Amino acid sequence: MNLSSLKHWLPNLLERGDSIRCKDYEKEIEVLKLKLKGRYNKVFITSRDEIIKVINEIKSEFGEILTEEVIKCYVYEELSLGELTPLIMDDNLEEIMVVARERHVFVYNRLRGMMPTQIFIEEEKVRKLIEKIAKYSGRKISNSSPLLDARLPDGSRVNATLQGVSPRGSTITIRKFRREPLTIADLIRYGTLSPYSAAFLWLAVEGMHSRPANIIVIGGTACGKTTTLNALSSFIPEDERIISIEDVLEINLAHEHWIPLETRPPDSEGNEITMDDLLKNALRMRPDRIIVGEVRAEEALTLFTAMNTGHDGCIATLHANSARETLSRLRSHPMNVPDIMIPALNLIVAQRRQVEKGKVVRRVFEIVEISGTEGDNILTNTLFKFDSKSEEIKEVILSGRYIEELSTLNNMSIVNIKTEIRRREALLELMVEKNLNRREIHNIIQLYYNSPDMAMNNLIHSTTDSGAMMGPSGNRSGLLGI
Repeated sequence: MNLSSLKHWLPNLLERGDSIRCKDYEKEIEVLKLKLKGRYNKVFITSRDEIIKVINEIKSEFGEILTEEVIKCYVYEELSLGELTPLIMDDNLEEIMVVARERHVFVYNRLRGMMPTQIFIEEEKVRKLIEKIAKYSGRKISNSSPLLDARLPDGSRVNATLQGVSPRGSTITIRKFRREPLTIADLIRYGTLSPYSAAFLWLAVEGMHSRPANIIVIGGTACGKTTTLNALSSFIPEDERIISIEDVLEINLAHEHWIPLETRPPDSEGNEITMDDLLKNALRMRPDRIIVGEVRAEEALTLFTAMNTGHDGCIATLHANSARETLSRLRSHPMNVPDIMIPALNLIVAQRRQVEKGKVVRRVFEIVEISGTEGDNILTNTLFKFDSKSEEIKEVILSGRYIEELSTLNNMSIVNIKTEIRRREALLELMVEKNLNRREIHNIIQLYYNSPDMAMNNLIHSTTDSGAMMGPSGNRSGLLGI
């Protein structure tokens, strides 16, 4: 197995280039494993810093009796992902795909799209990698149960199949998880949302302290639904209790009072824990907010029951290509949400992935609200729609059912509510201009709920691009929370 591909990622990993192969050191690696006495048996590392740290730890203890190449091969082969290690460390990659035996490993580059690599992995090694991932994740995979959904230490999502169900060879698909999730400012910067549409969604998620909206983010595979959901969740007030439910953990919030829950596949004795099980349990945990990573089946009815019984501010994702398709899926098997429950959903945020000028981009192309029912028809209003000429999502109607509801609940005119959206738009534009990091954005949003003027003044008078924001207690948010 050739390690030269790691030279770009791990400086000085090799001194003799292509001639060094880990197979040349199999006996020495076994000796090292005996000497370590299982010290790293439960270690599984996927970051460059951790790999270098472990190499140095072992070298300091055994460097006089074992060569550096042996130590590096041990870490590379036993504790990490073998040939896939440099790929998992590349932040420009979105997905890594081991297709089948005797074929290139493919990657999906965030800017360039699908690309082949020069990496090949034998079937036996692919199987061992799958078993390693399953063991780390506490999940089982075998010929009788040949499918795996799991995650890596850095949060990346893994799907794997064994040769029994993929005749051309076992496969691995890794959806890489960003070490720092994209913020709402990033989504504005990349054109996924306009500042004004983001400000409108901010108002909807927060609800002006009276009526947070129930929102579903929709779109096709890999269009960025979870990324958008995660960014919108940053608008939830800090004092609210959040429970998120996913098949594989991807949501990553900065809130202190956040409880992530993850489903569990069945073992040999059954013991499966489904999304619906977790959602029903979450309703007993006194949540202020419920976030569902992806609605697929009977949990949809449980979620809409919660929406209809006073659990406002629910946010979820769902695979669908349009608002109309979303409604059709919700009303059909296996979701089976009754028509009378559908209007509890306020907003559908529709997103897609497309190629523009040779680059892959994610766009929210419409924001639709559910305005009611008329006979068997679910009535909708399109509030925002993507304009291809300006390459921006724009407001289509001045107000809708949800804004009118906020107007009534807060005894505010629609004009004043629109003014509030514009004020938040200005704040978001400053966040983009100042290039705030995730923690700073979280803190300035929370500060805004206590003192809008202070939040705006802090942003205006910050002197650096990553200007440290001051919380209500005077702490710098880059160091301390509010």
